[in-house]
Formats: sequence, C-alpha cells, structure tokens
Amino acid sequence: MQLATTSQGVTLADRLEHGYVTIEEFCALKVCGKTQIYEDIKSGALKVEKHGRSSRIVGPVAKAFRPGQRRLPTPDANAA
Repeated sequence: MQLATTSQGVTLADRLEHGYVTIEEFCALKVCGKTQIYEDIKSGALKVEKHGRSSRIVGPVAKAFRPGQRRLPTPDANAA
C-alpha cells in the first residue's frame, strides 16, 4: 500500500504516529479483512472512536494491534 497524502500534506505514516486511521486503511496495513476487525471491535479487543458516522482507530493503537489478539499487551503485564 502506498502511503497516501491528503490535501493538507499529512501522510498515513504521520497519522499512524499522531492521528487516526480508517477501518479500510487499517485492514490494508494489517492484511486482514473487515470482518476480523469488526469482531475485534465487538469483543472489546480493539477500541475505535466515532467521528460522525465513521469509525476511526487511534494511530498508535493501530500500529501496536495484531488482528485476532484478544487484548493489547500492557506494560504492567510484561513486568510481572
């Protein structure tokens, strides 16, 4: 997937660091289908924010998440 640039000059890479990505962009980045993502959202494993009618995933969460995992690893869990 080529990193897209919007009219403001913000790339997908920038949004992964400091912004939001769409469900479609997330699926393309993680090479998975929408069904898997919506199952992860429904189970509570992946948090989304609603912006009007669209759902957006916070960029840093999108980078760290692996589709199909049940919960994001927490720093406290790794310390124990």
